[in-house]
Amino acid sequence: MIKLEGVTKIYPRRGQDPVYALNNLSLSVPSGAIHGIVGESGAGKSTLIRCLTALERPTEGKIEIAGKDLTQLSERELRNERRRIGMVFQGANLLDSRTVGQNVAYALKIAGIPAEKRKQRVKELFELIGLSGRETSYPAQLSGGQRQRVGIARALAANPNVLLADEPTSALDTGTTEQILRLLKDVRDRTGVTVVVITHEMSVVRKICDSVTLLDAGRALESKTIEDAVSDPESGLCQKLIPLPEVDLQNLHHETLIDVFFTAHPGEPAGSKVLGLASHLGADIAAGLFETVGKVQLSRLALAIPRETTEHALTALRENGIYAKERLA
Repeated sequence: MIKLEGVTKIYPRRGQDPVYALNNLSLSVPSGAIHGIVGESGAGKSTLIRCLTALERPTEGKIEIAGKDLTQLSERELRNERRRIGMVFQGANLLDSRTVGQNVAYALKIAGIPAEKRKQRVKELFELIGLSGRETSYPAQLSGGQRQRVGIARALAANPNVLLADEPTSALDTGTTEQILRLLKDVRDRTGVTVVVITHEMSVVRKICDSVTLLDAGRALESKTIEDAVSDPESGLCQKLIPLPEVDLQNLHHETLIDVFFTAHPGEPAGSKVLGLASHLGADIAAGLFETVGKVQLSRLALAIPRETTEHALTALRENGIYAKERLA
């Protein structure tokens, strides 16, 4: 569905070296997938969004969406293709002077949907987002999460092939974030739309993405399925997605902190094996994280081990196929 090959975007600067916002970036997102794009500020996420929506043309490379290379289209053809790409923003960005139903209807009007069909389509979309009957409300009468739902309805108005979500939950509280993520996944499951989520919130990626790409300085450092990403403790993606449990090292006087990482699939006794081994080694669990991502059950433990048995503990854990590494101050 989405395929980027060697995409480079260069911004020239007078009297200075040019800025490579994207640098030979290649990635592929299959039809119907939810793909996460993560990276620090300045990694190229915003430029990537602008290139995917054809608001920016890359300096080099190819951007193909639904079989069409956007870099080869005329401005008129690009305007038509943009209608097949829905956009969800950090804030819903609704028109306050219009009802939320009118906000969605306006998007349908711009997409060229005849007037007689707009009312029915608005009704369908409000049923999809769980706000049936609220079409006549104004944005100020809705909660932040409800406004974001309307933003999603507006993005879906013209039945796009691709839905781009730029930090869709960063302005929402935890409970509302959960609702929006469930809605995005439900929308994908019911419509088959391909979703790309740009986010700095790793919990968002863990909860709804099928695959993920780590951007750095405009390059794709890693691009993996979510299950592969969280199963490799040495990878940059895993370290971002599954952070180390926080422990105050100053509270450890005669112990060494060993970070342990292990994964399992449902029915596998990995957890009890590791906990039993930790007990045998005389280790205390200083902190821990247990979570299921996709079909993988993963755990990060911070074990406090007596200093004199550190090497023995590391060897024993590794011999049992468990990732273990001493955490240095």
